[in-house]
Amino acid sequence: MKLKCLIVEDVTFIREIYRYSLRNENYEIIGEAADGIDALLKIKNLQPDIVILDLILPLKNGLDVLKEAHQLSPQSRFIVISSIDDMATIEFAKNLGAIDYLVKPFTKNQLLESLFKISQNYSEVQSG
Repeated sequence: MKLKCLIVEDVTFIREIYRYSLRNENYEIIGEAADGIDALLKIKNLQPDIVILDLILPLKNGLDVLKEAHQLSPQSRFIVISSIDDMATIEFAKNLGAIDYLVKPFTKNQLLESLFKISQNYSEVQSG
């Protein structure tokens, strides 16, 4: 079973990098959003398994999206990706429910490892 992914990133070429990184992997990209408001709408309507979420977004920042998203899609798991590399922000994001936090720049393998952790979590939940 492919896990459904939503990519939330305001920079087009970075979204393309994520799409490229996930092709031929066990993930289906079901949507993309370039701002926080659109992200919340897509989280509500698409009910993704995984959300790859940038923090610095137009209209509503990623931390605010994270705060609201769990009520809209409780099963969704979040990987926060940002150039913000301070422990307070990382801990705050994790306290809001982020499963992982990757600091830009990162490698394709780091992203895939993060996604694999979430995949394992889904497998454990489904098997009992």
